[in-house]
Order: sequence, then C-alpha cells, then structure tokens
Amino acid sequence: MSTPLSPRLACCVMALLLVFAAALPAQARVVPDLYEVIEAVPSRGATDRASASSRGLERVFVRVTGDQEIGSNPKLAPVLNDAQKYLQVYRYDSDNNQLFLHLSYDPQAVNDLVHELQLPLWPNNRPGTLVWMAVDTLDGGRDTLRQEDYPELFGLLDGLALERGLPLDFPVMDLNDQRNMPLGNLWAQDEAAAERASVRYRPDATLMGRLLQTSGQRWQANWLLMHSGRSYAFDASGSTMEEVALRGINEAANLLADRYAVRTGETGVASAVIVEIAGIRSFAEYSSATSYLQGLAQVSAAEVLAVRGDRVTLSLNTSTQLESLRDVLALNRNLQLQRDDGLVDLSGYRAPLGSAQNPLRYNWQ
Repeated sequence: MSTPLSPRLACCVMALLLVFAAALPAQARVVPDLYEVIEAVPSRGATDRASASSRGLERVFVRVTGDQEIGSNPKLAPVLNDAQKYLQVYRYDSDNNQLFLHLSYDPQAVNDLVHELQLPLWPNNRPGTLVWMAVDTLDGGRDTLRQEDYPELFGLLDGLALERGLPLDFPVMDLNDQRNMPLGNLWAQDEAAAERASVRYRPDATLMGRLLQTSGQRWQANWLLMHSGRSYAFDASGSTMEEVALRGINEAANLLADRYAVRTGETGVASAVIVEIAGIRSFAEYSSATSYLQGLAQVSAAEVLAVRGDRVTLSLNTSTQLESLRDVLALNRNLQLQRDDGLVDLSGYRAPLGSAQNPLRYNWQ
C-alpha cells in the first residue's frame, strides 16, 4: 500500500488550492509533479534513505500507472528494492522535529520501466475533475459539504488527489453555486443540474457524492462520475465520513485511469487515423497543434500529410481504439470537434470515421 501523505504536506496543498480555487477552472491539465514525493524518515542514515526511496518509488508508480494496487505486482519488487538507482536528486527538510526526505525520480527512467514491464501508462495530461458533495448526518441532517466547514476532510481529499495524480477541484459554493445546484438536486444526483452548475468551472469530469451516516459507526456513500457523455455510478461504505469520501475519489481515479491509460502489452495492430484541423492561422498554432499530437502517449507517430490554407491534415499511427483516441483529444481545449458529416454515396456507403475520406475534423481555438 502507498504511504499516506504527511499532514504537513496535505495542509500545504490544501492552502494552495483554497487560494486558487475561484480563479482556476477544472480542466485537462498536465500534472507536473508525478515523479516527486516527500517521505517522513527517522534519520539521515543510508538504510532509512533506501527504505524511503522504495516507498516513494511505489507511490510514483501508482501515479504513473493509475493502478492503486501496483505495489503488489511481483514485476515491481526488484525495481523497488533498487529504487535509489532511479533517483535524480534528493534533499532533507525538517519541520516540528520531524525529518522529511524530498525525492525526485527520473521521469524517463520510470517511463522506460513501465514500458519494459508492460504496465499501463497514464499520460500526465489528465481530466480536471469537479467534485460536488452533500452529507446527511444523524445530528445535523442534510447539507452541502463546503471547504470552510470541513477543512480537514478537504485537506485529505486534496492529499489523495496528489497521490493519485488526479487534478481535483471543488465548487466555491457562493450564491451562484447555491442557486445553480440546490441541495435537493445535489442529493438526487441530478445530472442536468450538475451540467448546468458546472459550466462556470469547465470541468472535463464531474463527480457527485452523497454521504449518509447510517449509525454511529457506519457511513454509506453513493457516487456518480460524469465524463464525456457517460455516467458511472458506484458505492462506498466505511466507519467514517472521511473514509467513504476518500474511497469515492479513489474509485473516480481508477475509472479515469482505466479509460486513458496506455497498455503497452495489450495493444492491437497499429492503424492510421486521419485528423484534419481547421483554424490554424500562424506558424505558432501549427507548431502547437502538431507538437501536441506528436507528443501523445497514445500516438506512436504523427505525420503531416497536407497544409491547405488554415487546414492541416495529419496521419496518426495508433493502436488505441478510435473512441479512446477521441476521448484523449477532447482533453485539449484548443481542439473543438466538428460534427461528423461524412459523405454517403449513392450506394449508401459511408467512409469509416478517421479515414482519408472521412477524417476526424477539429477546429483549433
């Protein structure tokens, strides 16, 4: 199991997110610190450093693969035993008489290991997820969960989001949010209301949770994840509100990782998908668009086939299913999907989507 985030770091993360919550909309983000962790250690000794390096590398593999239980994979045991081999830099820090070891691992070396061991790779461009939550307690009744009322809970959720590499945001719950997402609609997990209320945050995914205290020692939670036109419902139970909330975030991370992870050992035969991007008006935009496509983990090669006016046509070599590729491209807000209007000839034949005759068409914003 992964080492839990230290209270010190969790509080720092929460404070930063509270400052920026109102300014930053939830959207697809490149997660920059997947390969950096902080471990509490009893001393600066070599043995304690080696042990912390092993724990830290396991946490990195959880983030990079999206697999919460990756540490139990026997393939990983030899790697974790030699974890210091993959360190780029480390340093010590102390706070309140506790010594901390900051560990930074080599991203390329870790990714090469993921490929070599045929583990899933969750690329670092990940869906920003907006979380709405309501609670029903035996003493207080039903209410919306707000950060200012439950700072410790939200600090734990922010810490878990950091551990899983999932960009997480919460509504500010000002008058606009309260009007657009009334408590009754939130408790009913009204998808239409969530879609309307979340517009101001522009999330890639929306997660709704209702946390119910059933007895003095038991909690039940119902969760609904909405993403890219699909909904996923799941439940969680536990002895505390914090436990069922953390399980909800964990399961949401599992679902999103499963959707976007590239599985090296399970890919099929690579095929070419033709993509046409309109609205390219400068070399800078051309460079941004082509570099983005060429850098996707799901794409082994991206070749520019033609440039006509403001349109660029590319061939993407990928083993990913077309639907999954479209999900990945939707994470880039500069790419706006055009309506699929592939031509049908007199015989009723319609060229396959992604072919030269019927490419995936996008506008560059």
